[in-house]
Amino acid sequence: MRRKLQPNRGERGQTIIEFALIAPMIFLFLFTIVDFGIAIDRRLVLQHAAREGARYAAVHTTAADIQQKTADQAQDIIAAADVTVCYLDGDDANSSVGDPGDSARVSALFTYDLAIVGPVLSGLFGGSVTSIDMTPSGTARLERSVGGATPCP
Repeated sequence: MRRKLQPNRGERGQTIIEFALIAPMIFLFLFTIVDFGIAIDRRLVLQHAAREGARYAAVHTTAADIQQKTADQAQDIIAAADVTVCYLDGDDANSSVGDPGDSARVSALFTYDLAIVGPVLSGLFGGSVTSIDMTPSGTARLERSVGGATPCP
């Protein structure tokens, strides 16, 4: 007579216990990937908005319009107050900024809070690993003169 081979009674719960020990690390790893993926998406949206703002700055002269255009392109991630517009002197012959041929730089400031894993990483490792600062910028050459242009630092 043949008997079926059955695992020992003591090994039945071993797989469940091993999974219970490994599952939190697997989920933390997956949630970290998702959270950083969202952060990268936000960074790309902001980079696009800053470039569009710089293109807009090449032909428009008021900083408020440029800031609003950049904020509109950012898909409600930032407000117009988070956008900085400054001008670079392209030719060393004159000391004024805002002439045609000079450059306009548009940059946006945004802090992404790690919503999924930020509190977990902060609790495990201490410190403040709950946010990522992002400051993308775009530059475009001016086609018109800008009066009262703010020079870049």
